[in-house]
Amino acid sequence: MPVYYYLSADDSRTTQRKVLAFTHNDTFKPLPGYQVAVSHFHTRFTEMLEDAGTLDLQPGFVPVFRGLGINIAMMSDFHGDGHVKDPGPIRFREQKDYFDGCRRFSDRTFLIMPGEEPDGTLGGHYTFVFPKPVYWSRVRESGQPFTEQDTKYGKVYHTGSAADELQLLQDEQGLMWQTHPRTKGSAGYPDAVRDRDHFKSDRFLGASYQSLPVDQSEPRICQKRCFGVLDDMNNWAGPKYMIAEGDTYLKYPDDETYPQLIVNYVKLARLPGFDEDWSPILRAMRAGDFYVSTGEVLLRNYAIEGTGTKRTFTADAEWTFPLEFVELVWSDGTTVDHKIVAETELAPFGSHRFTIPFDPTDKKWIRFAIWDSAGNGAFTQPVHRR
Repeated sequence: MPVYYYLSADDSRTTQRKVLAFTHNDTFKPLPGYQVAVSHFHTRFTEMLEDAGTLDLQPGFVPVFRGLGINIAMMSDFHGDGHVKDPGPIRFREQKDYFDGCRRFSDRTFLIMPGEEPDGTLGGHYTFVFPKPVYWSRVRESGQPFTEQDTKYGKVYHTGSAADELQLLQDEQGLMWQTHPRTKGSAGYPDAVRDRDHFKSDRFLGASYQSLPVDQSEPRICQKRCFGVLDDMNNWAGPKYMIAEGDTYLKYPDDETYPQLIVNYVKLARLPGFDEDWSPILRAMRAGDFYVSTGEVLLRNYAIEGTGTKRTFTADAEWTFPLEFVELVWSDGTTVDHKIVAETELAPFGSHRFTIPFDPTDKKWIRFAIWDSAGNGAFTQPVHRR
């Protein structure tokens, strides 16, 4: 376990402020042109509101996420709560409460997106998010149509098969990704579905990233499982990405949330309101226009420059803890390779433009990452050669 001792001649309060500067006061620093997004939280939000009988009950996660600097919270209600097997009437009423609750606590700087971890017919555990509230059931009874017009809820869907769920994603331009791949309820996934239609579809965004298992002897967080999945997915198919997730439950302001959370910085100049179209968020994610960060290492800009066989990956980065290394990772579609550049001479609380030249010949995809000496880091999504 990496441990730092901060020695100071200052008084305890001043020293504490200096220590907190390493984690931006335990918040995710805002960056122009980006929105900070988190995903996968089971808070029983809907049941909480229904039990209270009012939409004015503020759940604990709202001040927690706001205080951390989160702009987009992709929730995952209806995992073990609610009537998940109801073919429509009860579930649709609960979904309406879910949507109304998300609307009630969203504003111009904070959007709660009512996602779901349905774990239905597509194999393993996975998340669904849509560019708007969508009414759908995870049960399709005999004779029940795939879609119909409900007098109260408008267009609703009924799904009962993998083909139904994929069609729902395509019709509503939703995205899905494998949660906690190759472990827990997704042990063996997405490997087991790599030849299935939904994995090959552009609706399958990729898989989630979190510090599981926690092995701080590795220089990269979740080095073997997460990056193994990311690299394999991109070798099997077209662009697939890693989405930082929380996968935790109730949240309260006195919880130690920041050090346990990894986030996504999504390239998005403006945050849509709840009653607006959320498609810009999903389009940015589908395009790979986001990077993952623990919060201490940030990327202000990054790009591939040059032409022909002379290309350069450039990244404008800033950090708090002393850096360890930056790396370029690529694959020819079979073998993954790295170019690692040690950066231990750079001082803490610094910024720098990193430039790493490379020859794109025989490279199917390429990505960049930066890691500090405390195990924190940031990484971009793979860019495929066109």
